[in-house]
Amino acid sequence: MENIKLRPSNILVIGGGSGLGKAITQKLLDNGASNIIIASRNIEKLNKVKDEFKKKDYQNVYTLYLDITKTQKLRNDIINAQNLLGSKNVLDGLVISSGVNFDGSNWKGFNISDEDWDRVMNTNLKGPFFLLREFSNFLYENKIKGNICVLSSISAHRDLLCPYQISKLSLSRIVKTYGKYLCERGVVLNCVEPGPIYTDMMKHLVKYTDGIRPGEPWNDSSIRRLVRPDEVADIVCFLMSNLGEVMSGSCIIAAGGAKSIFSC
Repeated sequence: MENIKLRPSNILVIGGGSGLGKAITQKLLDNGASNIIIASRNIEKLNKVKDEFKKKDYQNVYTLYLDITKTQKLRNDIINAQNLLGSKNVLDGLVISSGVNFDGSNWKGFNISDEDWDRVMNTNLKGPFFLLREFSNFLYENKIKGNICVLSSISAHRDLLCPYQISKLSLSRIVKTYGKYLCERGVVLNCVEPGPIYTDMMKHLVKYTDGIRPGEPWNDSSIRRLVRPDEVADIVCFLMSNLGEVMSGSCIIAAGGAKSIFSC
């Protein structure tokens, strides 16, 4: 089999300051990315992570303040990211791993407030859609072949009890639809749908094992453990590689054989 090689070289990672986004940044660097820009609404956290990477001798990590809910500013955010790289490095990759959760149990999702609905939908669906659209147009207008990878969730296959599940199902369908057409422009768009991962957003999962960290078994999956961020990051790298081109428009479930899911 041909060696896997990243298709893009200079990649913008949304939500790169913690959890899954941080793990993805590490894997992209380890697999040969020339430059990574980590972006989020928390510039202090980003700078802290940047310093951590510098201590590991990664000098090619940059930070960018970006609020994915401010859709009118996303075009300028992309230009600012390109400016950080300079004229010799072309921005040709995007990973969207940002998101907010919402507990939809016990009728909470059905009785959600307008404010919480907008908060979840703007971050998990509206923002990512407009960002991938603006980034795709940026690549096309500048005759750049590039990759976009979106992090959805196994929740896209669960009953739609709350806006989190609704946002992830919609996001996955957007990738499946537009991925079939953007590849005609040289833009490869794919998606990963991870199972539960212990991160800052999912602190209630701390008692369960991930196969390395000790804890209780996670009985909702065949592997009986949580998925680790580094495992999902490996799949992201695969989809951002030279092999991802033939999969454009794909959503890969990474949930260890999740049992309580339904086909959609």
